[in-house]
Amino acid sequence: MQEYRPRPSARARELLEGLLADHRLLPGDRLPSERSLSEAWGLSRTTLRSAVALMEQDGRLVSRRGSGTFVASEKYTRKLQGLLSMSQSAAEQGRRVTTQLLELRRTECGKHLARRFDQVLGYPLYKIVRLRSVDGEPLMVETSYIPARRVSGLEDKDLEHNSLFSVLEEDFGILPVQGEEKIGITYATAEEAELMGIESGSPLFWIVSMTYDQTGQLMEYCRAAARPDRLRITTVMELQAEEVDAGEA
Repeated sequence: MQEYRPRPSARARELLEGLLADHRLLPGDRLPSERSLSEAWGLSRTTLRSAVALMEQDGRLVSRRGSGTFVASEKYTRKLQGLLSMSQSAAEQGRRVTTQLLELRRTECGKHLARRFDQVLGYPLYKIVRLRSVDGEPLMVETSYIPARRVSGLEDKDLEHNSLFSVLEEDFGILPVQGEEKIGITYATAEEAELMGIESGSPLFWIVSMTYDQTGQLMEYCRAAARPDRLRITTVMELQAEEVDAGEA
């Protein structure tokens, strides 16, 4: 049987991962120079660069021109289970969320939003656009839509220092109890790129969520573009018990 040999870039990545683990390198720690690693491991610098680039895409490393390659900060983890606000979720991970309010205004339902909210065209909504950062690093741009008639005066609330969900619950009695979320891929617009400090056209997570309140009404429709190098999305898989056929019961 022919022995399997990993591709040079895969081997280089294994060596880099081993370097991080063996030396217990922490976020912000600098890796040895590209030249020294290439010579120590017998790899071409092109192969090593390829492995570093892949680990940058995964958010494990970050290269700074003129300074070298460093261990990147841990990704913020977004769990698909539960309805915690981003602030609550980050706090559980020992992280800090900051918010920059980019837009808050009244608007009206077009065809797409009218279908989502099961309302007529022109139904009033609040549009809320926010830049969300974790530990000072821009992570995502969120655009939320909230039924305006249920949250009159929302523009007077502090949505930069308070969670949107907490404001809805504490000031308007609207409690999130159920939701659904879809995740895809999009590419950064020029505006998104500038806000998040990336190149225009960079791949991003595209997260569309709908959250329902205690009455079963859609309380928020949200679209978010998020940096995949700073965000990890996780879920829990469980084996579902087979339903017993009625005829066998």
